Amino acid sequence: MKTLEDFAGSVSIVVSSCDAFFDCWRPFAFFFRKFWGDCPFPIYLVVNQLDIRSEFFRPLRVGRDEGWATSMQLALAQLDTPYILYLQEDYFLTRPVDEVQLARDFAYAMEEGAASFCFYDLALLEPEFARTNERFGVVPTESKGRTRLQATLWKRDVFASLLRPGENAWNMEARGSERTRDLLILSYATNVAAPISYLMSGIVRGLWTPEARALCRANDVSIRPRFRPNLATTKWSRRWRRAVGRVRLALALAAQRGRPVDLDRVE
Repeated sequence: MKTLEDFAGSVSIVVSSCDAFFDCWRPFAFFFRKFWGDCPFPIYLVVNQLDIRSEFFRPLRVGRDEGWATSMQLALAQLDTPYILYLQEDYFLTRPVDEVQLARDFAYAMEEGAASFCFYDLALLEPEFARTNERFGVVPTESKGRTRLQATLWKRDVFASLLRPGENAWNMEARGSERTRDLLILSYATNVAAPISYLMSGIVRGLWTPEARALCRANDVSIRPRFRPNLATTKWSRRWRRAVGRVRLALALAAQRGRPVDLDRVE
């Protein structure tokens, strides 16, 4: 039976992000180290112009933010592993990664030639979902859930080929499934059985969710700098808080310029 170490030369972890979300980087790093501190893969964080300091994470610098798809194209071009494990900066791990099961899943996906294997449930959203076993199955050809940007093992070249300049992550999820009709796409049926458990998502509509704040408080993780407001219940309040957050973000970015974000120290 293969272990995760057997895939160390084939898989890179790519954490999709941009400088506008740098308040997520320290909490993400904390929960990743806590629940997957022995991860055998190189872990890359996509950044624009800010720098990071870490013995655990490596930056993938893409320069000025030209949009999600363009940033991902620039990031993927810097890698040479045939596979990536895609994550996002506000996907905070909530329990230890099941490395034995994850290794089995990696082996199955690669042996079957799957273009991607999503470790987040689809069965409840897709009535035609065809289970391969009690844990996962094949995503139907006509499903609109073939390119969900959850924790997913992707063939790097396939993922790169699906990107379209100008698209954001939501565009990719909405339009990308049509581009994968001829590919084998796998997904977990339920989150309970998945080897990677995480909070999805820490930020909604540009604002911190109560679940993310509670998780950080429970683990004594401070969110620094604190420029992003909390999620509001009304549309007007969300709009106002996002406007306030944009002003605070500009000030926080200006203060951070020239100083690396230390991901190995959480206060």
